[in-house]
Amino acid sequence: MITIPGRIPILIHPLFWLVAFLIGWLTAMNLSGALLGMLVVLFSVLFHEFGHALTAQLFGQKTRIELAAFGGFTYREGRKLKLWEEFLVVLNGPIAGFLLFLATYAIYKMAFFQNPLLIFILKFAFMANFFWTIINLIPVMPLDGGHLLSILLEAIFGFKGIKAAVMIGLGVSILVTIIFLALNMFWIGALFMILVFESFRSLRYYRMFVEKDRDADLQALMKKADAEFQLGNAPQALELLEEVRKKTKEGILYMMATQEMAEIYKEQRRYEEAYELLVPLQKSLTGEHLVLFHFVAFMHGDFETVIKIGSRCFQESPSAELALLNAYAYGACKEAEPAVGWLECAVREGLSNVRETLHREELDPIRDHDLFKEFARTHYKPDSDSVL
Repeated sequence: MITIPGRIPILIHPLFWLVAFLIGWLTAMNLSGALLGMLVVLFSVLFHEFGHALTAQLFGQKTRIELAAFGGFTYREGRKLKLWEEFLVVLNGPIAGFLLFLATYAIYKMAFFQNPLLIFILKFAFMANFFWTIINLIPVMPLDGGHLLSILLEAIFGFKGIKAAVMIGLGVSILVTIIFLALNMFWIGALFMILVFESFRSLRYYRMFVEKDRDADLQALMKKADAEFQLGNAPQALELLEEVRKKTKEGILYMMATQEMAEIYKEQRRYEEAYELLVPLQKSLTGEHLVLFHFVAFMHGDFETVIKIGSRCFQESPSAELALLNAYAYGACKEAEPAVGWLECAVREGLSNVRETLHREELDPIRDHDLFKEFARTHYKPDSDSVL
């Protein structure tokens, strides 16, 4: 990790160097060309990002630049910009790249230099900047073209325009992926294939997004509640989170506040309250919050829900404890085969106290089943709690 301080701090991640080197290598197919190509990529990406950053600073925002595996990112802090200001901030990145293309192309055409390395640098620079500027203006999120389309449609249709831009971007990304793969341009096709999945994710996000999610005061209230939660001030956090829920009633902020309240209730062993909070949101839960719901659903005795989401939760967080919850739920529902399967899974994940497990009341309905008896004989010795 390299950090360059200054008015616009720059952070360069290690993977950026690797990707830039590979781009140079694929262009030159030799070490010196790869190293020179890497430097051209570095300069070009920074030039593009400075187009964003300097424009944002003109409008009073603070900026920093990060270079990562898939390019550069300009992060901004400060006042919320008007739509026309936001449009200029986004547009001036591609404009900077296009100006760099024009400058390097003009110098290359003037043929001032005879040195092969300088000729390679100029040619690579104008080709890379022209190609990337065109690609970056394709109206797909998170490319600049996608952001520009979103700003334009928001100016015309309001908040609905943002969702429309995401849907258009999804269609365009699928079409562009097909075109590049058909042209045997695998790397560009693969890039847009990634953007297809990103567009699907964005679409899901914006379907839950409502106008109040953009309210700066509500966002600040949510941040304050989260800060209190991180500091361990549960009563203050709960009060603020409930205020967010009352003021939003739906949307992303509402969902975030609800999930965080459920986490606090779980820590306080208020499982019923956590369950009641998450039930209305269960179709939208993912990741750790789906695992949280899995746990409180079990504690509530909602074994059908535990079974329904059990496999997904285990993929998110594989552990002996989660496998056991699935086994107990199936056992309580008198389904011996999947119950024993999850018990076997728990053993593979490191279950150490088989004796306690075998005596759980949730397994009573399958205790006389041959599969359960075989599991007990195989994995439990009366004089030891260890797994054989």
